[in-house]
Amino acid sequence: METELAKTRGTLPGPITYVVLAVWVGVVVTAIFDGVFGGEGLGRLALPAAVFVPVAAVVVAYLASARFRSYLLDLDRMLVLAVQMWRVIGIAFLFALAFGQLPAGFAVPAGVGDIATGLAAVGVVMALSRGRLTRRRFYAFTALGVTDFLVAFAVGLPLAPPGLVTWPLALYPAFMVPLFLILHLISVLQSMQITPSQKRSNHVVSR
Repeated sequence: METELAKTRGTLPGPITYVVLAVWVGVVVTAIFDGVFGGEGLGRLALPAAVFVPVAAVVVAYLASARFRSYLLDLDRMLVLAVQMWRVIGIAFLFALAFGQLPAGFAVPAGVGDIATGLAAVGVVMALSRGRLTRRRFYAFTALGVTDFLVAFAVGLPLAPPGLVTWPLALYPAFMVPLFLILHLISVLQSMQITPSQKRSNHVVSR
């Protein structure tokens, strides 16, 4: 019998989390209007850094701090997955394509991939709420979400569309992409929390 992810409710993010998110957004928005992501030479590394530095920071904090690790693992699994439904906002790339702000080589794979991931998240959340989310389906969804970003980077970096480094489109790669990646990471870490007794019963129970 295939194992399933338990729908046990966890804790909700506290005030500190929302303050960190607000500061993060503020820094990103300031950088966008200052033209940080549109620079030449080393400036072209600013956008990739905006994506990977926050993810790396979470990984380091997870490994270094037992308190932070416990906080992430105790977060409400339903909420962590439900936020991925906002990926449908990637339809903005298709609108940008229609108005000539992004090239089709980037807008189509990035936009379609985001929409597909957001719609898939709806099914995943519904399955989890009914206690029917299998590990196979969960990891397939995670692979879809991460692959979407890898494809977007693979086509986006060579094309370097100017519209992607200016307001408002730049907010997506500079803030939302790392946020979604972090949420993918958290949900995977949560799914790996299995005790010996849970292995025997073939169920994954959230902490």
